[in-house]
Amino acid sequence: MNKELREVRILMLGESGVGKTSLILSLVSEQFLDDTEDANFDLPAKLEPITIPAEVTLEKIPGLIIDFSFREQTDQDLVNEIEKASVICLVYSIDSEESKQKLSTFWLPKIEEIQNTQFKSSSNFQDQSQFKRPIVLVGNKTDTDFERNSPTQDGIIIQLVRSFSQIETCVMCSAKTLKNVPEVFYYAQKSVLYPTAPVYDVDKKQLTLLGVKCFSRIFKLCDMDNDGRLNDSELNEFQLKCFGVSLSSSSLQEVKSLLRSNSENLIENEITLKGFLHLQMLFFKKGRHETSWTVLKKFGYAKTLSLSQEYTSISMKIPDSCSIELSQKCYEFLQFLFNKYDQDNDGCLNEKELGELFSVCPIVPWGKDVHNTVETNHDGSITFCGYLSQWILTTYFDIKTSAEHLAYLGYNNFFNETLNSAYIVSRPKEIDISKKQTFRNVFLCYVYGRKKCGKTSFLQGLLGRDLVQQAKINPDDITRWACNLVQFQNIEKYLILKEINSSDLEMHEAYPPDVVILLYDLTDPNSFSFVADIFLSIYKDRPIPCVLVGTKCDQIQIQQKYPISAEKFAEFYKLPPPQFFSASPNFLPSCDIFPKLVAIASYPKMYPMRSHIWSFFQRIGAAAQAATRQSKKNRSEQTSLSPGTSIFSPLFSFSRSNDKKIRPKSFYNPDSMVFRYTFLTATCLTMAFLLIKLIRKK
Repeated sequence: MNKELREVRILMLGESGVGKTSLILSLVSEQFLDDTEDANFDLPAKLEPITIPAEVTLEKIPGLIIDFSFREQTDQDLVNEIEKASVICLVYSIDSEESKQKLSTFWLPKIEEIQNTQFKSSSNFQDQSQFKRPIVLVGNKTDTDFERNSPTQDGIIIQLVRSFSQIETCVMCSAKTLKNVPEVFYYAQKSVLYPTAPVYDVDKKQLTLLGVKCFSRIFKLCDMDNDGRLNDSELNEFQLKCFGVSLSSSSLQEVKSLLRSNSENLIENEITLKGFLHLQMLFFKKGRHETSWTVLKKFGYAKTLSLSQEYTSISMKIPDSCSIELSQKCYEFLQFLFNKYDQDNDGCLNEKELGELFSVCPIVPWGKDVHNTVETNHDGSITFCGYLSQWILTTYFDIKTSAEHLAYLGYNNFFNETLNSAYIVSRPKEIDISKKQTFRNVFLCYVYGRKKCGKTSFLQGLLGRDLVQQAKINPDDITRWACNLVQFQNIEKYLILKEINSSDLEMHEAYPPDVVILLYDLTDPNSFSFVADIFLSIYKDRPIPCVLVGTKCDQIQIQQKYPISAEKFAEFYKLPPPQFFSASPNFLPSCDIFPKLVAIASYPKMYPMRSHIWSFFQRIGAAAQAATRQSKKNRSEQTSLSPGTSIFSPLFSFSRSNDKKIRPKSFYNPDSMVFRYTFLTATCLTMAFLLIKLIRKK
């Protein structure tokens, strides 16, 4: 909060003649200057802005005193000054009933009107309280009326304080005798740095609901053993974090003696949540606002009682080709939280324990879908591995949300560091590819496949769930994400699987995958052509490892309706050999596809890409071949092309009729005249290109 506030701007308002200018002069000169007593002194209508040095102010934040007078300024000037003010000192004279009446009939309504107009004209969706300035009532000229030196003896002032929540306090002073003049500006600064209204309700004499919520969060973060009480060790740690000094035995006993008035404040001589809240309320009652606000600021709260942006955000640059992961410190913090809220010590977090863990956050961020995204036990409780997996998944795709949740959970106070230490940025993927090795711990895999080819089973298989377990999942709770820990070469890596459909294609730019998985159903003859077309249209010329995976390998396989087999396809495009997967109870335990995916991601390599010239001639050959097939089709009705086949497809399409299956032994059929002419043309043009280049060089 202090870093956001550069200066405390104090605006002096009130009727003419109440002593606004005299108060400022008395503060600066430490003597009373009056033109009625000194003929050589001419009291101005208003003073130029006066700066209060940071060295003599609260929290070392400089102050700026602004004098205002309608004799030299207009209504628009008043609007501008109120909008810029940090706090308003509303001055009246205790010997002038008119100046007191004007407080309620003009000044306070005018201030409220200007603030409401500013709120309505703001384009940002902000809390209206951010536009309300604290007001300090200043009763001047106490030297003229000794019977009303206290605001509690003035019915008008009492009514104003009760009616306007913006009024922080009322100070009685005298510019002539210098009585309480420094206190006027001290309380003005204090009302800005340690405001009362957000935390304490003066009328009800209790903490506000928002104040209770904030202090309850602080209590839970300091309750390290999660027993609902603060023991002496936890209290001392709290004192060190907030004030930098240990709590002496006498001070500790003094604090507890204040709480013994109610048996619910202490249990077994340890402070309960109710006792902690009661203690904060006492600080406000006794005017020790700075004590409670020091605690609030230490735990990240701004004057609106929301966590400050500095507390909840990171200041790290993440290049497009890099990813962000959790640091070792963050893993330690998350493990501490897990152990703290795992009350039954079963190594899992059930729904109740998970709710307790996130009770310090505005909402519970994990919904029911998390149980089908990460690993759980047989009762549906999230395991420690699943707990970390969800954090990793959130961090990878939404670093802002991850940082906010860590801040609410107290990471900053746990290590007394900023959130930057909770994350590490990987090196660019281009370097990983050139080095053919990566040291990242989290890998992202995109999963493609035709409908009903087994994508959901594949994702759930990563979580160790076979078809029997998957059948128990509510279809409405099925997600297109999965994340789990995978062992590879005695090293633990986290694998994220994301099922991709047509609406997710834009994710490539923001989150390029480490591996692309092309699933095809071995029992569906049209399944392989779907993923083959995806590879050719998206990934053929990209340096991203792609893996063909045949699903339902425990069932009878059917020949795919595609020109070449999956094995020949992988061989020609220099892909890894096709892998096989089944989520059946008999096959899944021995499935090794996921460690293989981690191996491919751990040692990435640039797959050879065809030159644009070769791709051009290959397309010409494909077009010619398609034309030949079309003429054959006119002569014979035995051949039928797939509706999705393009004449520019780099792979030749062969007859797929049910009664006649023609499959070449290799992709390039030497007996094909089209291939011969295409190859000859390519060779001639390539030689001509090289010859021209040689002549130019000479």
